[in-house]
Order: sequence, then structure tokens, then C-alpha cells
Amino acid sequence: TGGRPAMKKSFLLVIAIALTLLAAAVAPLFKDDPGLVQIHFRGWTVETSVLVLLFAVALIWWLAWLLLRLWKMPGEAARRIREQRAMLQLEKGLLALTEGDWSTAERALQKSASSHGRTTARYLAAAEAADGQDAGDRAEWYLEQADSRNSKQKFLVELTRARILTANGQYAEARPMLEELLGRRRRHPQVLDMLGNCYRELGEWEALLRLLPAMQKAGVIDEERARELRQEAAMADLRRSRDPAELESRYRSLPRPMQRTAEVVRAFADHAVRLGAPELTEEPIRNSLKVAWDSTLLVAYGEPGLEDRGKRLQQCEKWLQDHPEDPWLHLALGRLCARDELWGKARQHMIRSLELEPTVSGYDALGQLLERKGELEASMTCFRNALRLSQGKEPLPLPAGLARLEAPAAPLRGRQ
Repeated sequence: TGGRPAMKKSFLLVIAIALTLLAAAVAPLFKDDPGLVQIHFRGWTVETSVLVLLFAVALIWWLAWLLLRLWKMPGEAARRIREQRAMLQLEKGLLALTEGDWSTAERALQKSASSHGRTTARYLAAAEAADGQDAGDRAEWYLEQADSRNSKQKFLVELTRARILTANGQYAEARPMLEELLGRRRRHPQVLDMLGNCYRELGEWEALLRLLPAMQKAGVIDEERARELRQEAAMADLRRSRDPAELESRYRSLPRPMQRTAEVVRAFADHAVRLGAPELTEEPIRNSLKVAWDSTLLVAYGEPGLEDRGKRLQQCEKWLQDHPEDPWLHLALGRLCARDELWGKARQHMIRSLELEPTVSGYDALGQLLERKGELEASMTCFRNALRLSQGKEPLPLPAGLARLEAPAAPLRGRQ
């Protein structure tokens, strides 16, 4: 818009120079013969030379142009003032939008959008401001008002609509819109990012896995994030298993490094216990702990199958030599000893686990043990402590004579 007046002035200057040169070229022709022009109209006769006539026509044209300019000047001045005010409102609206002042942004953008000129960016920003106030109907109205006459403007309008939907958690509605946009621009980073997020939130892991190469190629995610998403997809796939055989088959089909990743093994083990097949978990947990020690896996390791209780107990005692201060290892040993009715050792390990770190699981396991042994008062205290820890409160002291539990300097509360 700012370049058009300059271009117009340059064009007029070129025309003026051309006319001047033309006049200089033809002037010698009129020196010897200036010519004669006679005009007769309603009894009036005017005689003049050609040069005078041309000068008179030029003067009349210039006077007419000047009068027209003077006539249009008030309107143009008013239009420029309106445009300046609109630009100020646009700037105010965009700044308010950046600050999160949605109502101020919407009011300012409404005023800026009422002026002449392009309206796409203004209406899109107003839609974002309305959405920030949870005014979905107004946001949609702004999107409908935005210019969408060419393909680029239509793309931007649909992109803004999809962005508003995903920001509000309406992933199912945004997904087909984003898939259509991706069909138009295969490497658009924002479209890829939002579509990947939709697939993840909707649990459409196969579609997400197919999208990952394009996301990496466009620089939306790096290799580490791609690995995390593949891992999440694998975990979700394991949780969809309907029986132990299907679960084991899906686990064995994973890449070998992923089979030993703690998060994947934990998802596999938890689902195996849920399906009533804890015997499947011993080998995967043991192999994973060989790669990297993650004591949270010991929770599932303390849930043995029918035939591997002794094997797990011996393995935990071996691990105890290298990790004597691991509270989850003591808890797993306590549970395994309790299953073998080794009550003294079970109590010893459970109490040691709580000495190292008070946890919900630790108090719950000790409470169940004490309940089976008929120590109801102490067991109720353990169950209360489990509840208190889950609520972020300090545990109550256990009855005298049971054990002296010395809490660590900075206990982790609420651990499951």
C-alpha cells in the first residue's frame, strides 16, 4: 500500500519528462510555420496558433485535475486518518493478544477490521482473542468473516480453526481438518505438529508412527522425541492385549533394545499382572535391570507366578548385595517372603523398606501382613498411614514394640 503512491508519482514524472522532450523535439517545426487553428461556434470565431491551442488544452486539463484533487482531498484525508487509526488499533490488539488480554485484544481488532483493506490477519487474530475468552461462537464468526478468496488465505483460515480446536482439546474435530491441510502442504511444521498431537491424544498410534518420518524431516521433532513416541506407541499396543498369549506375542515383536527399556517393561509387567499372568514378568524385568537399575520394576517383580516364587526370592537376595539400601527391593523381598510364609523375614524387610522411604505400598503391604498375623491395631495404623501419605500428610507412629521407624531426612510422600 505504501509503495503504490510512490510508483504513481514516478510514472507521472516519467510522463512529464517524455512530454517535455517531445515538445523540445517538435518546437523547431513550429518556428517557421506556427500553424493556424480557427474555431467557429454559435457566431463566435476564435483564431490561434497550434502551440497556443496545445498550451490552452494543457492548462485546462491541469486546472480540471487540480479542482478534482481539491474535491477529493477531504475524503482522502478522512480515509488516511481512518487507516492510521485502524493500524493503531491493530497494533494495540496484537500486543494485547500477546499479553493474553483477550477482551482488549478483541475490541481493538474489531475496530481495526472495520477499516478498508486486507482483513484476513485481523479477523484471524480476533478469532484467537475470542477463543481465549471461551467464546467459540464469536471465534467461528470471525473465521467466517476473514478473507478466503485465494488458496493461501483459505489455508490460513483453516489452520487457525484447527489450532483453536486442538487448543480446546477437540482433537477428533481437528484431525480431518489437519489431514486435509497436510494434503495441501506436506511439510508444514505446524500442521504436522498439531496432527501428531491429535493422533497421540486420540490413541491412534499406527497413524502417528506413519507420520513420524515426515515430522522428523520437517524438524518438528528430533530423534530422541521420535524414540519416546515409538515407545509410547509400543506401551499402548501392549495395554490393548486381551490375553496373556497376545501380550507376550506383542512384547516379543518389539525391537530388542525396546524390550529392555524400563518404561516398556513396566507397562508389560503391569498388564501381565492385570491379566493374571505374573509368570510372564520375571525374565523381562530381570533382563531390563541388567541394562539399567530401575527399582520401580521391583513392584511387579514382587508379584510371582505359581512356579517362580523361589527363583525370584533368590534373585532379590542377590540384588540385595549390590543394592542394600533400596526400599523397593526390601519391599519386594518382604512380599515374596510373606507368600512363602516366612513371616519374620517378611516383617524385617517391610520395616526396613519403610525406614529407608515411607511409601503407600510399603505401609499397605505391612498392614496386610500384620492383619494376617492378628495384629489388628498395628495393621490399622499402617492402613491409615498409607492413606495419609496418599494425601500428602505425615505418617503416624506405629505402636510401641512393633518397630522403631526412623523417617529419612526428606521422605518422598505419596509414592505408590
